[in-house]
Amino acid sequence: MSLPDWATRLLRRMTKLPRSLPILLVLGAVLCLVVGTIVIPRSCAGVSPRPTHSGTALPDVKAEGAILVEALTGTVLWSKAPDRRLPPASCTKIMTALIVLEHVDDLTAYATVPSIHLPQTVGIGLQPGERITIEQALRALIVKSANDAALTLATYVAGDEATFVTLMNARAQQLGLSRTHFENCRGTPSPGHVSTARDLATLGRFAMRNARFRELAGTRTAVITWPPDHSVHVRSHNRLLRYPWGDGVKTGATPQSGTVLVGSGSPGLVPLIVVTMHEPNRDREERDAVGLLQWGSAQYVRKTLVAAGDVVTTVRLAGGGRVALVAAGPLTAVVRTAAVVKVRHAAPPRLSLLPPSGTAVGRAAYWADGVRVGTIILVAAGTVPASPRPSRSASASP
Repeated sequence: MSLPDWATRLLRRMTKLPRSLPILLVLGAVLCLVVGTIVIPRSCAGVSPRPTHSGTALPDVKAEGAILVEALTGTVLWSKAPDRRLPPASCTKIMTALIVLEHVDDLTAYATVPSIHLPQTVGIGLQPGERITIEQALRALIVKSANDAALTLATYVAGDEATFVTLMNARAQQLGLSRTHFENCRGTPSPGHVSTARDLATLGRFAMRNARFRELAGTRTAVITWPPDHSVHVRSHNRLLRYPWGDGVKTGATPQSGTVLVGSGSPGLVPLIVVTMHEPNRDREERDAVGLLQWGSAQYVRKTLVAAGDVVTTVRLAGGGRVALVAAGPLTAVVRTAAVVKVRHAAPPRLSLLPPSGTAVGRAAYWADGVRVGTIILVAAGTVPASPRPSRSASASP
């Protein structure tokens, strides 16, 4: 590394001065400043996100609103402006499909295409008066994001789109989507048509519990058919379906909303839901979503919460002393590394007689992130002079 000209000249002048401690100190300070001006900017420029303890980096998400949750419990692992109201675009159709599935039992029934404005910006080419099965229309709705299929389904269920939207908003309130409001069943831009990353994650979690919806959301390509001989090949825009662990849910895009994704997948031990809203493009959307899912997966580990024979608690004896209650067998579960694991005992507060060793006396349930992850049998294991120290299974962090 070469020094600037002014520093070189300064060094030459210094060599002509008496060699004394003050001069050396000044020279050292100058050199430190010179090296610092060169090294520090280079080390700070273009710093990438730091990896976590797992070695997986948290991406620098560009979305205006985003969230990552564990699909089973809804535990929020990460978020960015999760309650900001933004246009959901065609992720609206998650609710559209859910309402249809909750109101229609026979998916082989035919729906008649209503009078709609043609052509639709996104559609499969349905014409007023044509007939298509509910199943085929649903597949066009979720895979292709077809607006003509959305209007056909809404009319079949409620008679017209406006009445169907009333059903959508009522269901949103029932699901606790407090910052969501729908103006149409398609996701067409409208000032009052809004949702949030948190609400869409809740909606996605709920919808994916429905087996029929889950199959639709996991479909990457399909051929949509309807009488007399129409056949249209459709492909999902959800890039998560290109990954072996991706299984849903829905994408959307308009000039007002940017690209929007409600994604689902299990890159690791647990299923996760990711939402990104108002991304600049699909490439960035994919990068952020995949990065978040991989980072979130690294936050979970498989732990032995209690081993067979570990003392879990004690129970008083009527005649004095205490009986140790131990785990009859081990309990292993997948938990967040940072989760607080709690133990809830179900055993008599006092025993009149000392039970033989190995006698089942009660149970202990283990909870993490508010969800029960397993239950063990507690068996007697002799007397103890005082309450033993709790086993590692009852510690705050597994």
